[in-house]
Amino acid sequence: MDERKDAQTRLWIRNRDSLGNLVDQRLIDAAHRVWERARLTVMRYLADDAEASEILELAVDSASRALARHQSIQFPEAYLIRSVAREAIRRHRKSQRIAYVDGGDLDRLAGPVYLDLDRKLDDAKRIDVFRGCMDDQGRTMFDLRVLGFDWGYIAKLIGYADAHSAEVQFRKKIDRALERFRAYHRSRSEIAAQRMNGNTVNDE
Repeated sequence: MDERKDAQTRLWIRNRDSLGNLVDQRLIDAAHRVWERARLTVMRYLADDAEASEILELAVDSASRALARHQSIQFPEAYLIRSVAREAIRRHRKSQRIAYVDGGDLDRLAGPVYLDLDRKLDDAKRIDVFRGCMDDQGRTMFDLRVLGFDWGYIAKLIGYADAHSAEVQFRKKIDRALERFRAYHRSRSEIAAQRMNGNTVNDE
């Protein structure tokens, strides 16, 4: 049997999610449409596709539960792909946590590691704030680009005429988000300055 057909037979989406809700047929159809892309995404992070069907099924379950909570999923295919990528990354990181180092190595590396962790946390916080400055479509496009998907695929997934149109619209969304992001930081800086002045007055 052809490898791709064999992989396809492993995908089976239940008609009810883990909470007993009936799964929307549109989610099931979307899962079958993105199956090959999801399989390749899992292979990218986990080296093989053995867990691909399980991860995509979990993504459908998550989407179904979100819909049951009346959350809007405007682009089900994009939602599923993002969920698959995040779960694959999570599993990859979990598999990397087992490290064989002795106590001396840990003591020697402690300082630089914690400093680097602080920087990474700061960067992650800034990215999270920046994503919050975008609209839903902008966040979807941003996440897909971060995950390495090309503009042609993003255009098809979201409904733009071509890759160029998707990229142009994304740049406009980025510009608007940057304006909001800068305004947010100006506001934060002003608040911080006011607090510092207040603390200076009250310091003994």
